[in-house]
Amino acid sequence: MKQRALVAAMALSLVGGDSAPACTGFCGSAKGKVLVGNNEDFGNPRSRVWFVPGEKGAYGRVLLGFNDGRAQGGMNEKGLMFDGFATPRLELAPTPEKSIWFGDLGDKALAECATIDEAIAMLSKLAGADRAVFLFADERGEAAAIEPDGVVRKKDWFFVQTNFYQSRIAPTQASCERFKIARRMLEDSGGDISVDLFRRILAATHQEGNSTTQYSNIFDLKARVMYLYHFHNFENVVRLDLAEELRKGARKLEIPSLFPRTYAAEAHARWFESQQKK
Repeated sequence: MKQRALVAAMALSLVGGDSAPACTGFCGSAKGKVLVGNNEDFGNPRSRVWFVPGEKGAYGRVLLGFNDGRAQGGMNEKGLMFDGFATPRLELAPTPEKSIWFGDLGDKALAECATIDEAIAMLSKLAGADRAVFLFADERGEAAAIEPDGVVRKKDWFFVQTNFYQSRIAPTQASCERFKIARRMLEDSGGDISVDLFRRILAATHQEGNSTTQYSNIFDLKARVMYLYHFHNFENVVRLDLAEELRKGARKLEIPSLFPRTYAAEAHARWFESQQKK
């Protein structure tokens, strides 16, 4: 029971606690490019990006999330990325041979691992969240969804992840429309991947409403560059070069402050604040 409670707490550290997120992630490796796209769907508008310079035993990295300080995704200086996806809870058998990690699993992986193989090896020794999936991809084009009790590896030139377990539901049987739209657009591209294609997929799979797309990002894992968008507005983009940003030292930036003001984003922020006061 004690371990089950700790595992549940770890799941909450990934997804937060004010509404159920439903995000979309996808990656592609073709023609010498390795790109990853993500829509972060959540109620909280207080999104952040922060930079952690490398030090002995830890790689430099950029992390994204919200004002609770928990990383929802990120990329490190070795070209490894992760993103987290809330999923239905699994009833797992106790794993006393695994260690309990009280901190941020995604950040720990980016700090210590250079490839998805290293990330899989590390996370296999830790008791993971029982209602979350981690998507990892690296600069080689390798990718995998790390589930609470297994790993689903990328077999084609692209891979898509939304909020379900692909070990239990085959991609062809998935009911998630965001998943199906992203797969279809990638298939139709014939492997001619680009930042613009990924931007259009993010636009096609974004969500609105209370749990809306707060930010979107595209990682170029070979170039170590991130393209960042705010509140499903894909006309304005901020390009962040990881090496350049890390040279500026440790910093936290409010994502909304990096973009022009928009009525929709500010109206949602007012709604969110009103809900917090109830």
